[in-house]
Amino acid sequence: MKKPRYRLQPVLEVREQVKKDAAQRLATARQALAEAEAELARRLAAVDACRQRQAEADAKLVAALRAGSAAHVLLAHRTFLADLKEEERRLRAAVGQQRAAIQQAEAAVEAALQGLIEASKEVQAIEKHRENWQQSRKLEAERRENKANDEFGTARHGRQD
Repeated sequence: MKKPRYRLQPVLEVREQVKKDAAQRLATARQALAEAEAELARRLAAVDACRQRQAEADAKLVAALRAGSAAHVLLAHRTFLADLKEEERRLRAAVGQQRAAIQQAEAAVEAALQGLIEASKEVQAIEKHRENWQQSRKLEAERRENKANDEFGTARHGRQD
């Protein structure tokens, strides 16, 4: 007897492909989040380096003041410090932008995760249906076998009488 084919197998295959695609989207979103976090760390390190340069320039300015440096040297130090503060402001703005990018990446990860969960539920529903179908086919085959055995037993018993 020909083994019956599960009629929803094409649907199951499509749902499994959707689940695989959702898992790939989740992996991509997580990778993007990791890259955004690494970029944030790099930008924060740049802010810290800028602050360090400011502290060093402040120390040089104080030393120059104590040494009685010329006015043009003091003016150059002040200009340099102003430039460093402007650079720190720009770097802080970049940090803020990167934090916004991380929030977007986190939202993308969450959306991809929800998509994967939904796809998994759909696959599980079809698989549960297939299991029930297989169980009903098995029970039907057992009933047919029992019926055949009963008929065989009845026929054999009828011959012995």
